[in-house]
Amino acid sequence: MLNLNKSKIQTHWNRIRGIPLEFDLEKYEKILVKINEISLESASDSTLKEMSARLKEQAREGISLDNLLVEVFALVRETSRRTIGLRPFDVQVIAGIAMHESKLAEMQTGEGKTLVAVFPAYLNGLAGKGVHIHTFNDYLAHRDAAWMGPIYKFLGLSVGCIQEGMSTCERQKAYADDITYMTAKEAGFDYLRDHLSYDRGELVHRPFHFALIDEADSILIDEARVPLVIAGTVGKPKADPGSLAEVVKGLKPDVDFYIDEGGRNIYLSDSGLKHVENMLGCGNLHSPRNFDLLTNLNQALHAEFLLNRDIDYIVRNGKIEIVDEFTGRVVLDRHWPDGLQAAVEAKEKLRLGSGGAILGSITLQHFLQLYPKICGMTATAQSAADELEEFYNLKVVVIPPNRPCIRRDHPDAVFTHK
Repeated sequence: MLNLNKSKIQTHWNRIRGIPLEFDLEKYEKILVKINEISLESASDSTLKEMSARLKEQAREGISLDNLLVEVFALVRETSRRTIGLRPFDVQVIAGIAMHESKLAEMQTGEGKTLVAVFPAYLNGLAGKGVHIHTFNDYLAHRDAAWMGPIYKFLGLSVGCIQEGMSTCERQKAYADDITYMTAKEAGFDYLRDHLSYDRGELVHRPFHFALIDEADSILIDEARVPLVIAGTVGKPKADPGSLAEVVKGLKPDVDFYIDEGGRNIYLSDSGLKHVENMLGCGNLHSPRNFDLLTNLNQALHAEFLLNRDIDYIVRNGKIEIVDEFTGRVVLDRHWPDGLQAAVEAKEKLRLGSGGAILGSITLQHFLQLYPKICGMTATAQSAADELEEFYNLKVVVIPPNRPCIRRDHPDAVFTHK
């Protein structure tokens, strides 16, 4: 009772201060009581499957999912126990309720978020309009689909998984399933490719319905600012990237050019500008006739001083392959647009390919806002609670661990030398 009152006070105080954190779980616990009152342990497998078929029919007839929630969650709990040997704890059920209500559940590492996702995914999947579960990487998408798949299949829902390198036909089949696991980036790039397609038969997405986002703070906040870009090939650049690469190699940092504190922008100093103009013999570099030359020079500077081999890209089989800055994995069939790819190829003295032009671009933030309903889960949401509510209208519900944490966290120890 003391903890309950403390949670109420904390939630009320956060509301007064405008902090979108919810600690009071009383309303979810009332629903949990009703779920726990339904005993299905003695029911046969066929009875559970018939129950699922009835719930699916009711959902597709337009009955509110909120009215089906208690029965659905009791069914999922028992099915999980039978199919994969895990009976969800009460706190996991509560997290599932919160996510169905379009909340973001904060659960500590090891508390079983993968299993929690099944509750709202199955409930919203009953409508037959598709549920997308966005994970952090391809491995997790494949693992979670295979691990949780028996629950969905037992209950009569199909489950698919999107992986990098899949064909259009394979993607169409996976997106047509009731539940689809994927990375947010793969889904975003498929969306961009759909908008560039001239053939309806090549489209892979169907209308968006419901998205559940794992590691939500990472995907919704950390990666949200990075645009997904599809670049197409155009002709080779007018200015010679090889010559420009040699010019910029001779420039001196903090003398001929400066890099901003964030390491994202680079610009010539007055002396550097004069040096480059003398080297190129082009006259005023900022005159209208030198617009393309100036653009390609800036790309050469970016390639030489801001992009690092074996960090931002690797060279393999005579080609530049880009490394994803968040996952550390090589991204297949992607290249930089607007002449930057050619500048990096010139820097590494590789044979130049075609230049790139941006054909489509969208940030994860805007892509995920295309879903009529989203929810999420993560272990570290409190620090980003304000941004999550401001940009996605997601309130954070803090879920306590199933058992009290006995770990003792000591203060950091900082050393000035080895």
